[in-house]
Amino acid sequence: MTKSKVFSHVFDEETLKNVNKLQGDGYIGNLLGPIGTGKESYVFYSENFKGRVVAVKIHRHNIDTFKAIPSYIRLRGKNTGGFIKKINDWTRFEYNFLSKAFNIGINVPEPIRCYENIIVMEFIGAEGRPAQPAIKDSDFDSNEWYPQIIDYIIKMGRNNLIHGDLSPYNILNYNGKPFIIDFSQGLKLSSLTKSFLVRDIDNINKWFLSLGYKKIKESQEIIRDIDENL
Repeated sequence: MTKSKVFSHVFDEETLKNVNKLQGDGYIGNLLGPIGTGKESYVFYSENFKGRVVAVKIHRHNIDTFKAIPSYIRLRGKNTGGFIKKINDWTRFEYNFLSKAFNIGINVPEPIRCYENIIVMEFIGAEGRPAQPAIKDSDFDSNEWYPQIIDYIIKMGRNNLIHGDLSPYNILNYNGKPFIIDFSQGLKLSSLTKSFLVRDIDNINKWFLSLGYKKIKESQEIIRDIDENL
């Protein structure tokens, strides 16, 4: 996609104001990239006033994109207002979820700032090159990764958190360690959302089975481990 198309897809008037606010406050500088794209967002990288490289995730103010995920918004409970406010609320939810995961010791990008539809967080990579998703970079030890990722799922579950879209596409391989990203579909654990937890576990199990890893824990065993320690 050309730079002009990226600009038209992402930077509506409100988003430009939000970017300018974060630049004025020193959280980001010029936006470079993008380094990641999705149905709902673009991720750029930038350098803040301290010289630190950061990732900048912008949720698009696009009602058609927003309508593509109604089930997740519905499960998050009451969310009133126009679609721009809902997207901003959704961004804040993702940021809070990321913060909770970071605070309980999950390998995730460090959250730095959330403003309206923009999240500023730690850049996972080096010299402006982002770490690759594990689906593209399988240079890791499954005997180390599988127990660690399952431990992350359990730890999040015990803190009432579900990633909601966990797969090798949302796990970065950085220096041989797994970093979980993209909590835009994160959910609070409840009887209504437990099926999403099962799906996350099944996705990870299928992936590691495809890699030849045999020491798989069944989803019900993992859920019992979570339930017994809530």
